[in-house]
Amino acid sequence: DIYFGDKRMELNVVPAFSVRISPDLAVIPASAQPIEREVDVTVTNGGKGAAKSTVTLDPPAGWKVSPASAQIAFTHEDEALSARFQVIVPPAAKIGNYTLHAIVTSPDTADRKFTNGYLEIDYPHVQRRQVILPAEIAMKVVDVKTVPGVDVGYIVGVGDSVPSAIEQLGAKLSFIRPDELAWGDLSKHDVIITGVRAYERRDDLRAYNRRLLDYVYRGGTVIVQYNKTEFNRGEYGPYPANVSGNRITDESAPVKVIVPTDPIFNFPNKIGPAAWADWVQERGLYFLGDKDAKYVDLVSMTDPFKDNPGEKLGSLVECKYGKGKWIYLGLGLWRQLPAGTVGAYQLLANLIALPKAPAVK
Repeated sequence: DIYFGDKRMELNVVPAFSVRISPDLAVIPASAQPIEREVDVTVTNGGKGAAKSTVTLDPPAGWKVSPASAQIAFTHEDEALSARFQVIVPPAAKIGNYTLHAIVTSPDTADRKFTNGYLEIDYPHVQRRQVILPAEIAMKVVDVKTVPGVDVGYIVGVGDSVPSAIEQLGAKLSFIRPDELAWGDLSKHDVIITGVRAYERRDDLRAYNRRLLDYVYRGGTVIVQYNKTEFNRGEYGPYPANVSGNRITDESAPVKVIVPTDPIFNFPNKIGPAAWADWVQERGLYFLGDKDAKYVDLVSMTDPFKDNPGEKLGSLVECKYGKGKWIYLGLGLWRQLPAGTVGAYQLLANLIALPKAPAVK
């Protein structure tokens, strides 16, 4: 063991029940049908012995929760147990932001309400601290149209929240494992998406990339999220192309749509100026650089900063190959989706709907 020296810290008193809720954000496309979202509540017993508790949620007016409450019985201190709820959002739910709180009560504490949890921060170079967090989830009803029955295969990269966003758009999602990538039936998927920096992480993706290109050639759609320069070690696109270090760091930089008739900007959502509003941190990074003329840039952007001059291409690139499409996505949807950026959800909905989009005349 490594000895870091003596540490002194304040005595912290924890609540009788610590409450955590997940996920942090649920996005609900406005719909004429009821939509369900799954919510998990984890309760930790801070008392010295056995305890009983009741967990409830406080939905907005007109929303329903099933079950109405959940009973949790603890046998010892520091035990953590969870309850699962289904939140049913009614068709009449207006577009906007809602907050759902978890509430824990117990006869052992005179039915006092517990609505917070805490996160412990403890590193060798700092004093231990507990950060108090409310047990709440942001529920966001958004103006996003979706196409039913889309099957998406996802090849996980270094980790991102895009898969959960795909599920919240109502698509069927499955993770493509190495054995499926090697010899499985990829044609069952309407779209295959590679996760952030997947070519860096996945040996099997690099080895069996030809299978993805064959899938595109036969009519499939592949969407490759950003990769760093490891992508350049092999010819992983259908034609020669290299990833560059280009990026747009201003999240409000104007976006010029070069091919406005492309289905990506029209079906099922119309991608206009509002779709590029309220982005966070940046537009994107590691854009596709030098590339064959068969790759078509769909948007361009220019940073306002003097140290990143010039128009940048390569953030959203489409290439027709055989009967299908291969798309490079340097736009940072992986960052926008966890932030609840509406335009990012609209763009993602259009990307996964590409195989079902009407032909451009």
